[in-house]
Amino acid sequence: MKVYIAQMNVLPGNPDENFKNMKAVVARAKKAKADMVVFPKDAISGDPYKLGSKQNESEFQSKCMAAENGLEKLSKGIEILMGSSEAFDDCMYSHYVDGNMDGWEHDFEVYSGTQDFTTSKDAEVEEICKRFVSYEKKPVLYVAGVGTENSGKNIYAMDGCSRVFDKAGKVAFRMPQFKACEAMVEIANGKVKALWCDYAKAPKSAKPDAPIAQIHDALVYMIRANLEKFHIGRMVIGASGGIDSAVSAVLYAEAIGAKNVYLINMPTRFNSDTTKNAARDLAKNLGCPYMVAPISEMLNAVCESLAKCDFVRSDKKIVVEGINYENLQARTRSASVLATIASVLGAGITCNGNKSEATTGYCTLYGDTCGVMCALGDLWKTQVYELARYINRKKVVIPKASIDIPASAELSDAMKVDEGKGDPIKYPYHDKLFAYWVDQNHGLADSEELLEKGTLCETIGADSKYFKKLFKTKAEALDDMRLWHRRFRGIALAKRIQFPPILCVSGNAFGGEYNESQG
Repeated sequence: MKVYIAQMNVLPGNPDENFKNMKAVVARAKKAKADMVVFPKDAISGDPYKLGSKQNESEFQSKCMAAENGLEKLSKGIEILMGSSEAFDDCMYSHYVDGNMDGWEHDFEVYSGTQDFTTSKDAEVEEICKRFVSYEKKPVLYVAGVGTENSGKNIYAMDGCSRVFDKAGKVAFRMPQFKACEAMVEIANGKVKALWCDYAKAPKSAKPDAPIAQIHDALVYMIRANLEKFHIGRMVIGASGGIDSAVSAVLYAEAIGAKNVYLINMPTRFNSDTTKNAARDLAKNLGCPYMVAPISEMLNAVCESLAKCDFVRSDKKIVVEGINYENLQARTRSASVLATIASVLGAGITCNGNKSEATTGYCTLYGDTCGVMCALGDLWKTQVYELARYINRKKVVIPKASIDIPASAELSDAMKVDEGKGDPIKYPYHDKLFAYWVDQNHGLADSEELLEKGTLCETIGADSKYFKKLFKTKAEALDDMRLWHRRFRGIALAKRIQFPPILCVSGNAFGGEYNESQG
């Protein structure tokens, strides 16, 4: 049987446009003399779990029904099928447009679940499809769409990678990632033969990229698609010279073009020449517009003005110092300077925060948490460094200084990078601990027990030698663990629920799959 695979761009909540695209696919499939055309699941409506209240609107339901009826009318001379996400009930269910499964006599099945990209998606798809092949001794066609969806807040990518498994469970043909495309294969007697594709001169099977490359491509894909949906053509980024803002700048420049990404360095006396030069060099390497906007005078004006003000019925004076002065810097940069520049330019601003900072609340509300989206919010800090090295794989884009210096907010003398000072989070260890709590859904008691047994580093994948350098005694490690967990379940939660939309890549993103209660 000649099967036409439609790895289409599914537009959630837009059945009219989806039907228009599907109608054109059916016409191309008939012209190619295909016996069957297969679409991803929910190709008409988009994922119903991410449509919110719209899926209950009578007008929307009527449009979906009209589209399905329209496809049924097109089925003369060709079988039209939409994949299902159901597996291992009585069979790998495949859904005909007319709903009639009687007489399914093909020697293959179709699976169309696991649409959203995560770093573990490939393994999940392979496990499901190979298990079915082993059970039924039949080939399986996995068909997936591309595009982006959202849960009302967080953003997801559908990455495609449709593929066909032969009766031995081997991937016989694979389609590209993050690309709407079409292909035709012949499936007969348990064997699979690629006949045609529209993304190469010959029916070439795409090879999966390394995980960090897939993460990079997913982030760029989601940024580009969603800024287009938001009708935002320019972005303003606070370029500190650190690793997070550097990686964010590169991703946005790739997504919408360097000329549309405005980098702003906002130094105070706490910012080193090292980081200021790194910010300047990043902008030069990318070709982005660049501005230096010192904020010390602004900070002084706020502090001096507030010091002159008096409360009625209280003798409390407002002296801005210590952590309050650190937070004022962050809020002035984002909520005042960046937001104002973005307003003038008709642009959006970014949140450069990462998952490590979100876990611990190491960020300032209405400061560095501001933004229309948070590109790195589902990446641990150590992953951000890995992504930076991937970006620099062919040439230096992110300055070496941004990668080599200690991670630091540079908000006080205690954070001077040139003196080796930086963030209180020791990322090579803490990222592993935080991931144990968040990605693996373990509690504080579990990690305390591992520490007591002496198996903590082995279990969470941390370097034991580094761990011993950090903590001289088990009591020190326990106090540190409890400190961060108290923040994780306390003030950090109050900050996370106000984060901008996070681009999801792990399957355990805050505000998405990792659901939290405020109670």
